[in-house]
Amino acid sequence: MAMLSGLRALGFRTKLLAGISVIVVLTFCITGIATYRIYLGLFEEEVSAQHRKASEQAMTQLEFRIQELYRISNAIVFNKTIEDAVTGLATNRIDTPYERYALQESMITELQQVKIDAPQLQSLYLYDLNGTNYYHGLMKESAEPIDASLFEEIRGRVEQSSGQLVWMNKALPSRIERSGTRDVIIASRWMRNKELGMYGMLVMVIDEQFISRSFREMTAEGEGQVYLFDQYNRMLFPSPNQADQTQPDNSWFTGPASRIEQEGNNSVYFTRNVSLQLSFTLVSRVSMSDFLSKSRRILNVHVLSGLVSILLSGLLIMLLGNRLLQPMKELVQAMRGIRAGRFDIRIRIRSSDELGYIAESFNAMAANVEGLIKEVYMRQLSEREAELKALQAQVNPHFLYNTLNGLYWKLYLQHDLETAELVSSLSELLKYSLAPVWKETTLQEEVRQIRNYLAIQSAFLENDFEARIEIDPEADDCLTPRFILQPLVENVFVHAFKGQSKPKLLLIRAYREMDEVKIEIVDNGAGMEPEKLGRVLQEEQVAKERPSLGVRSVMRRIDILYGEPYGLRMTSKPGEGTTIQLLLPYRTSAQGLEEHE
Repeated sequence: MAMLSGLRALGFRTKLLAGISVIVVLTFCITGIATYRIYLGLFEEEVSAQHRKASEQAMTQLEFRIQELYRISNAIVFNKTIEDAVTGLATNRIDTPYERYALQESMITELQQVKIDAPQLQSLYLYDLNGTNYYHGLMKESAEPIDASLFEEIRGRVEQSSGQLVWMNKALPSRIERSGTRDVIIASRWMRNKELGMYGMLVMVIDEQFISRSFREMTAEGEGQVYLFDQYNRMLFPSPNQADQTQPDNSWFTGPASRIEQEGNNSVYFTRNVSLQLSFTLVSRVSMSDFLSKSRRILNVHVLSGLVSILLSGLLIMLLGNRLLQPMKELVQAMRGIRAGRFDIRIRIRSSDELGYIAESFNAMAANVEGLIKEVYMRQLSEREAELKALQAQVNPHFLYNTLNGLYWKLYLQHDLETAELVSSLSELLKYSLAPVWKETTLQEEVRQIRNYLAIQSAFLENDFEARIEIDPEADDCLTPRFILQPLVENVFVHAFKGQSKPKLLLIRAYREMDEVKIEIVDNGAGMEPEKLGRVLQEEQVAKERPSLGVRSVMRRIDILYGEPYGLRMTSKPGEGTTIQLLLPYRTSAQGLEEHE
């Protein structure tokens, strides 16, 4: 009875808050427990499927990377120049030191492109059948060269193969790593010619990150382990100094590809993927407790949501309790504002009842009073505004002229060379644009104006920008239409470099081939999808597509002036940049006069 009397003595607001709180807590507890149990089973199944899919995608990426290494090794092994150089140097058929030097230089020249196309290579070695090294291409300084003992180990494994790449995981000494070593992957093979004759051995030292990059998504959150085995089931990843205490056994290569294994009190989800092309095996193992730890967050979220709901319910009750008194409070405050001279004050109409009618009537009265007051001063304000505008119209032209004139002399007297250079570039561009568009110019002059344009643009770029212009002196005197390059270069800044935070590179090349001049404009900007590139080169263009208008203008001018086979071609890759190629006839001023006679 005492408890009931105490409850009756509580206020309505307190009773409502307590009742809603009990209902909210019970609802969230029941739904939270049920949802957690159902979600636990679904979560385990879904995460397992996602892990299998991630493993398959990692194997696909790995196959692509390994195939790229096979392509590079084939390009080296079956290169006739390299074969002749290694064979010639090994058989001592060289009569003079000059011939020996020439063979080595020819081999270095052939392998120069490999350094550019294969940044993943740390080092490259070419040995003859006697183990003599004739080429050591140190692509990067991150790892030291291989020593004699490691070479013998590599050769021993290659001798057991039939010519395919043999893989090893090693830690080479390094002068830049804090640990003193750097983990690398070593791929080696016999060098055979097209007639299957063996003439040497190729050794490639590869950055381990080139292989492990395919597994980053699987270990992005630091959960689980990933192991990679070659065709002989030898572990390639992780490296010996990165491997954990878990040791692989024969069960890793047999049995179901996806399964749950029991290790003591912990369950481990096991996934195995085998590449049919490479015979590589990718094994991933992740603790089921890591999966389940994420699912427990759902229960914590429900508990937290219940507590937040109680607080929000209490706040809602307080707001409802003040709902009826709030409109009257706002009316009193508005009346005090009118009394103080604030005739622009208004009351927000919250309902359509009597309180809403009072608020609407008050707003109408305040608006009428404000209108009467404004009507008295409106004409005077309008007249003064008209006088100010008239005076401004007279002052602005003089002010602009005096400001520009003063700025010119200030720069001149202060020797501001950088700003003066920009003003000079802009002046030359304006002077160049005043000439008739049909009047031809030389490629040298056209490029000079492009340099002016680039000087102006580079002054306003926030990030790193580099422009390289390589013009063959034989092409300087070639006659070209005016502003044939400027629209294309402008598109690079307006579209290719727009929103790009990485360093920007623009390359302009021009060279002569017989009776033709080829001009290339290359950027490393955003690039274009094939569909967008097709729309740019088509006749039908959307009016808002600015780059297509510039490109089409250049294409039409070349077609009208010269016809086939001259014209414009574009290639582009998203995220890598765009290349524009112009093909023009080589014509000098003397030839131009003869054609017009």
